[in-house]
Amino acid sequence: MTTSSNNLMNKWRLDFTTGGSRIASRNIEQGLNPPGYQSNFSTTSSEVESSSKTDRQHLLSKRAWDMALQPLKSLPMNVFMMYMAGNTISIFPIMMVAMMVWRPIQAVMSVGNVFKPIEEEHSGSLIVHKIIYTLGNFGAIALGTYKCHSMGLLPTHASDWLDFAAPPERMQYALIGDQFI
Repeated sequence: MTTSSNNLMNKWRLDFTTGGSRIASRNIEQGLNPPGYQSNFSTTSSEVESSSKTDRQHLLSKRAWDMALQPLKSLPMNVFMMYMAGNTISIFPIMMVAMMVWRPIQAVMSVGNVFKPIEEEHSGSLIVHKIIYTLGNFGAIALGTYKCHSMGLLPTHASDWLDFAAPPERMQYALIGDQFI
């Protein structure tokens, strides 16, 4: 090793014979600074103001994207919940499906209120954020509608509307376990 690396290593070496007081006093005497500290670094007030404005705009933009993507992030959880609810016609799955459809409808009707807190301070347009937020909620509505269809709650055949029409007959049956489907 070279002498400069030896001096550097000696600076970080502990002397356990003196109880550690020697290294503490040496650090105070030499004025050692933490890693990354620059004593000659200075900023002016205009630099601080401009950096704080850009940081604030960055944070507002990030918050706007978080708000816009929130419905899309909740879709996988809703898919799992709809799977766990099952396809039986009972009060629990019907209430889950009703809330799955109703909450996104409420969210679509109040898009302006969702983005109102950041709309005044955000420098750019939030129209893209609002469109993505609305599309995410329409995805949740589509998921709820699909669940209603799989439960047999949607009228999809003429026999659902007309009393004299015969229900459709199955063209094929499949045997799964002990049940015909």
